[in-house]
Amino acid sequence: MRKNFFRHTFLTVGAFLLCTVLSAQPKNYYESPVKIPVFLSGNVGELRGSHFHSGIDIKTQGVIGKPVYSVADGYVSRIAVSPWGYGHALYIAHKNGTTSVYGHLDRFTPEIEKYVREQQYKRKSFSVDLYPDKTLFPVVQGDLVAYSGNTGSSGGPHLHFELRDGNQQAMNVLAAKIMSVADTIPPRVVTLYYVTVDTVNGVPVHTTRAKIPVKKGSSWNYMAGDGTPVKVASNGYFAIEIAERKNGTSNTFGIYSINMDIDSEHVFGYSLDKINFSTTRYSQAVAKYPEAKGNRNGVYRLAVLPNNPLPVYRNVVNNGLIRLDDDNVHTVSIDVTDETGNSTTLVFDIQNGLDVDVPDVTGEPVMWNENFVYSDAGLTVNIPAKSLYESILFTSEIKPGPAGGYSPLYRIHKVSEPLQSNIVISIDASELPEKLRSKALIASVGTNGRKSSAGGVWKNGVVETKTRNFGSYYIAVDTVAPRITPSFKSGENFSTRKSISFVISDDFSGIQKYDGMIDGKWVLFEYEPSKNRITHYFDTPKTGGKHLISLVVEDAKGNKKSYNGSFIR
Repeated sequence: MRKNFFRHTFLTVGAFLLCTVLSAQPKNYYESPVKIPVFLSGNVGELRGSHFHSGIDIKTQGVIGKPVYSVADGYVSRIAVSPWGYGHALYIAHKNGTTSVYGHLDRFTPEIEKYVREQQYKRKSFSVDLYPDKTLFPVVQGDLVAYSGNTGSSGGPHLHFELRDGNQQAMNVLAAKIMSVADTIPPRVVTLYYVTVDTVNGVPVHTTRAKIPVKKGSSWNYMAGDGTPVKVASNGYFAIEIAERKNGTSNTFGIYSINMDIDSEHVFGYSLDKINFSTTRYSQAVAKYPEAKGNRNGVYRLAVLPNNPLPVYRNVVNNGLIRLDDDNVHTVSIDVTDETGNSTTLVFDIQNGLDVDVPDVTGEPVMWNENFVYSDAGLTVNIPAKSLYESILFTSEIKPGPAGGYSPLYRIHKVSEPLQSNIVISIDASELPEKLRSKALIASVGTNGRKSSAGGVWKNGVVETKTRNFGSYYIAVDTVAPRITPSFKSGENFSTRKSISFVISDDFSGIQKYDGMIDGKWVLFEYEPSKNRITHYFDTPKTGGKHLISLVVEDAKGNKKSYNGSFIR
C-alpha cells in the first residue's frame, strides 16, 4: 500500500511544481481568462446526462460582470448569441491553431456589442451566429473581450471556458497542464456495483448487485465488502461511483482516468484528454444507468458497451467483462486519478460463487446494430440501427389516455434506457377532428406525472415525432395562445428607465418566436427563458413624447397572442 502512497505523493507534488514553474514565467502561451482567484464549479469530462462537459466552469464570486480576457494572441472568429446553450459566447482563434471559447457571458466589449447589435437588427433576430472577418477584431493576450454573466442554459453566474484543438475538439486543459487550479484532494470512492451479464434470445440481460459497501483503508486506499472475497458470477463487470473534489469548493467533478488490474494484470483503462462534439452523447455509454441519473457524483461503467466508439479506453481486455472459470480468489485493484495527479486505489478480492437468478424477462429482441420497427394497436416505433448502446428486449404497454388526450397512453420500453440517436414515434390519429390536426403533437408523461410536449406534427393520419427518450406518450393538442404580461402600465412614463420588458409564457408546445415593435419599427428584445422574460434596452434618444409598443408571441403550434400599448419617453 505504501507504493500507492508514494505514487500519489509524487504525482501531486510533481503537478504542483510544474504549475508553479509555468505560472512563474513572464509570459506563457496561455494566460487565465480572469484576474480573480480561480475556483471551479465544473471540469472537463463531467458526465452531464447526455454529454460530457466540455470546459471548465470558473466561479465569478457569485456575481456577473467580471472582466474576461483573451488567453492568447489571435482574433475573434465567432460570436454566438442564444437564449439557450452557451448564451452569449465568444470564440477566439489563436496562431497555434487552437480556439478559446468563453460562454454564458453577460456582454461583450463595446465595439463587439455594436457589431452584434447591428447584425441582430439586420436579421431581426435576438439569436445570431456570426463569423466576422479575421481582420475585424484582432486581440492580443490579456485584452479585455467580454464580461462574465449567467446567460443561456446557466444555473448561476460563472464563466464557461474551453480550449479547442485544430480539429475543434475540446481539450482537457487541466490534464494538459495548460491551466491550473488548487487541488490536493484525492478522489473518493463512494460505491461499487457488480453487474451480471446473461443472455436471453441473444440479448444481454443484467442484474445489478446492490451497493457493495466501500470503506477507507490506510493512506489513499479503499476496500470493498466485509473483508471476505466479493462473490461474482461467471460473467459480469464492475461500475464505480466516484466523488471528485477540489480545494476551495464544495462542487463535485468528473474523473480523469480509471485503471483496473486483476491479479496485477491490466484489464481496463479509461482516460479523457479530448472531447469530440460529434460523439459527446456517448457519455451515456460511459455512465452506468440508472444509478448515474440525477447523481452529483460520476458513476462509471468499467466495461465497453457494443455501441461505444469513444477513443477514451486503453488496453481493455474482453470489453471489461470479467469471466471467471475457476473458484480461486483473485485480487482486483481499481486506480482512480484526477487531472492533477491525485490518486486513489480501491483493492478487494473476488471469487466465483454468486448465485444469479436470471430475471423472468420478455420482450422483442432489438439488436443495437440493426433497424427495428414495432407496430401494434395504433403505435409505430422505428428504432434505427446504432440508436441503442447495446441490444435490448423491447417492451410496450397500453393504458387509458390522460384527460384531454386524443389517444391511449403508450409506455414505450424503459425510460431509464438511454438512446444515442433519435427514434421515430407515430400514433394513429385518423379520428382526430380536422380542425385540430394542425394543433396536434405528441406529449410525454414523466415518472412524476408531469406532462410535456415532445413535438411532432399530424401527417397522413398519424401524429409523428422524433425523440431521444423512451417513455410514455400520447396525442395531445395545443389550441391555447401564449400569455403576455407587461411589466408596466400602458401610458407609463419611462424617462428614467433604461429598458422595457414583458413576461411571456406558453402552457404546452413552447414559445416559437416573438416580434416587438416600437412606433412601427422592429426592435430587439433579449430573451431569458429561465425567467420567461424579454427585455428591450433603449438605444434611441428620449423625445418626451408618446410611443406605441406592440408585441406578437407565437408558440410551436401557431397560436398567437398580441399586445398593443404605449409609453412616454
